[in-house]
Formats: sequence, structure tokens, C-alpha cells
Amino acid sequence: MAKADIKLKIPSAVFYIEPIRAFIGNLAQNLGFSRKRVADIQLVIDEICSNAIHHGSVDATVGVKLRIRIDTHSLEILVRDTGSPRTGQKSWLTHERLSEIEENRSPSSESGHGIFIAKSLADTHEMHPNSAGGTDVRVVFGLLKPDDFKL
Repeated sequence: MAKADIKLKIPSAVFYIEPIRAFIGNLAQNLGFSRKRVADIQLVIDEICSNAIHHGSVDATVGVKLRIRIDTHSLEILVRDTGSPRTGQKSWLTHERLSEIEENRSPSSESGHGIFIAKSLADTHEMHPNSAGGTDVRVVFGLLKPDDFKL
């Protein structure tokens, strides 16, 4: 399989998450991920794109950028928002805010579950402020081949 680097930009609106979810799901399926793993990947994409749209930008014209990298062993997805210029809020991710979200996450709370899901389901999960004033979220899903199961 050849390496690929795909770049997309979607408007900052929830309406556009489903087509991205479908595209990445089809891509993952064609790469050989199991049905369950494809569903995991799609759920993670839902969560990190929703966070980028809801917390990282308030104007649909600003957009959210995605970079999808494929190689023989993994599918890597980077979601980048640019902050919320209207509220003066740059990156919604601060160490304090992340700690607060993780501490207050509970079954009765709506907040914090997306980050928990992404951390739980992705093989690698990273969140960092970016140079655009927003947040980058990078997730990696390893692709297991039949040879990986040999002892």
C-alpha cells in the first residue's frame, strides 16, 4: 500500500461531520480495519470533530482542518481548529481546563466524554495548542496484519 496524505477543510458546522465520518469509515474499511475498529475510528472522529466545532470555532466560515495520513501500518488523523475569535478564546485546551474536564466527567454529565472516548479507543491520542491559536488533536490507529499474530 502506498503512503497517502489527504488534507480536508470543512465548515465549522455539525452538519459536515457525517460526510467526514462516512469518508474515514470507508477509508478505514478499505485499509483492512475490522468492522468493530472502523466503528471505533468513526466514533473518535465524531467526538474530536464535534469538540473542534463546538469549542474551537464559533463561525462556520472559519472551518476545521483535517489531515489524514496513511501508511502500511497505521491511519493517522489530525483535526485542527483555530480558536474562537468572537469570544477572545484561543485554544479551548489548557492544562487546567483538561484537568477540570477529566475530573468532572461522570455518567450524568455531558462534558468530557469525547476526550475520554478518543483516549480510550485510539492507539495514540495527543492534544496540543497550535500556532493558529486553536487546538490540534492527533489520533493514530494501528493496522494489524495477520503476521502480527505470530508468536
